[in-house]
Amino acid sequence: MIIVPFADIFAPNNFKKLSDCLRADGVIAYPTDTLYGLGGNFFSTRAIARIDAMKQRGDLPYSLAVADLAMLESLVAEVPDIFRARLKKLLPGKFTFLFKPALAIDPMLLKNSERIGIRIPGLPPLLKLISALGFPLVSTSVNLSGRPPLNDPQRIAREFPGLDLLIDGGVLPPSPGSTLVDVTVMPPLIVRRGADWEKLPDISAGAFK
Repeated sequence: MIIVPFADIFAPNNFKKLSDCLRADGVIAYPTDTLYGLGGNFFSTRAIARIDAMKQRGDLPYSLAVADLAMLESLVAEVPDIFRARLKKLLPGKFTFLFKPALAIDPMLLKNSERIGIRIPGLPPLLKLISALGFPLVSTSVNLSGRPPLNDPQRIAREFPGLDLLIDGGVLPPSPGSTLVDVTVMPPLIVRRGADWEKLPDISAGAFK
């Protein structure tokens, strides 16, 4: 397992290790603005299968982290007016939004789900990294299915020895994870109340369910 300090991810040798790893279907752990994420190249079915095996989970699709709104829009079939008008201001931030996926996305990447969950974490170096890579990262908490997420990189390295690379951002504070909002329905639906959920605007005529 390669360990790269978060502060040094753009050192030429480190960035090359990261890029080579992810382009070869590797699986990494990386800090976000909420929890450590377990991830890989979203467009790699092999990377997703490896994450399934590590988490002992294969039934549900994973969310993904993108660099900016342009990358988000490239992955969805449509951007609802309510998102453009009221919700995009929450990004970057601790929110994951569910959209209808773009038709070009392989259904296997979404495990045949009719929705795609996308977030733009409020962690500028991570967004710069994703932008430099040119593809979104799978973004799921580092834990075995049904277990609490791990936020200590030493424990992550010990309990997930199958990782190819760990970006060490230190021990992160406790977090409920991102707030999950479905914008494929109107009014939008809060699927999971996580961090900063109280920042969601009141959208009436229809307030959030």
